[in-house]
Amino acid sequence: MSDIRSRHHLFDAALETILPSAVELRHVIHRDPRVGGKEDEIAELLAQRLGMPQQPSIADGRILRFGPRGGQAVALRAELDALPITEATGVPWASTNGAMHACGHDVHMAALYAAVWSIRTTMPDVPVVALLQPREETYPCGAVDMLAAEEWRTAEIGAVIGAHLQPRIAHGTTSAASGPVNAASDEFEIVISGVGGHAAYPHTVEDSVLAAAAVITALQQIVSRRTDPMQPAVVSIGLIQGGQSANVIPNDVRILGTIRTFDSGHRVQVERDVESISQNVAAGYGCTASFTITRGEPVLTNDPAIVEVMRPLLEGHRLTVGQDLRSCGADDFAYYSDVLPSVMAFVGTGDGSPTSPGLHSPKFLPPDEAIEDVARVLLAGFVAAEHVLSQRSSGSLAEWSMS
Repeated sequence: MSDIRSRHHLFDAALETILPSAVELRHVIHRDPRVGGKEDEIAELLAQRLGMPQQPSIADGRILRFGPRGGQAVALRAELDALPITEATGVPWASTNGAMHACGHDVHMAALYAAVWSIRTTMPDVPVVALLQPREETYPCGAVDMLAAEEWRTAEIGAVIGAHLQPRIAHGTTSAASGPVNAASDEFEIVISGVGGHAAYPHTVEDSVLAAAAVITALQQIVSRRTDPMQPAVVSIGLIQGGQSANVIPNDVRILGTIRTFDSGHRVQVERDVESISQNVAAGYGCTASFTITRGEPVLTNDPAIVEVMRPLLEGHRLTVGQDLRSCGADDFAYYSDVLPSVMAFVGTGDGSPTSPGLHSPKFLPPDEAIEDVARVLLAGFVAAEHVLSQRSSGSLAEWSMS
């Protein structure tokens, strides 16, 4: 463990010299954000700052490998996209273009820049890859493009590390939990079809609005009555659309919703329940229901071995390891964890106030100090991942312990 700590301290020392530049970069990115599908200039800016400009664009993203030519690399991932939100922070470097980094991606990018620079300057034994990923906030997810790219194959990535700001946990606290930490996320569409007509003569119609209301109510019983209470799941409705007039019952009502689950088998079962309940309840009102599911991110699962090595390294430099954070939120980082040893850690920005701006708020503005916190988490993940990859390649991981 002493060798691991020494290596980590070496990166930490290098980090101190680059932090002012990382803060300046964060302000530049924050002032001129780009929404999903328009991030190419941001990716090129980061590539230039890292000394590797004009590399192939991967759907506006980049995969940049640094270090030794051969061998498995550890990738550090940062998201490039902003949200279509009008900023309300009032800082001099606030965005004015109708988009905003309201999910902390500007901090993630600046921290990745600082972490990769720190690793490069210490002549690492294991290559590091800067994974500059587009479209985390929108479908289709940018992680899918990265995994399909030829550059992904040639980069020889063996593990992926990510970190995300989280105001639900206190500033100075990190969470790097083993196992599932984010849910699989799927979206569904239900169209209830009946026979519309005059609202004054309901006996002459097959009321799609009434059927839709019954379907929505019935769907809430899936979690409370069809799901094991020890198995996390969410079924939420986000959109109901139907009709154009107060005195006309429409032919159709459209319902959009999301399903969140932590197990692949349970994921399929909940999808089937949503479909069968919507169709059977609609039929009871003389209507029909069509059902379409759009598969989203898989479960995000952290590699236990990397977490075990990583957690002791997170203690210090204003950081402590707090309680494990797991949520039914989703992140397309899950696509990486589905195929490679990966860890997503959460970095606290909360101040304990229930009224503090949260993620996706037009007032969300973590302090510049969060760049250092995220960078240190990425560095701890890199050191842990390179150690675990080395142990696995030599077949000695089972004999290794933190003692």
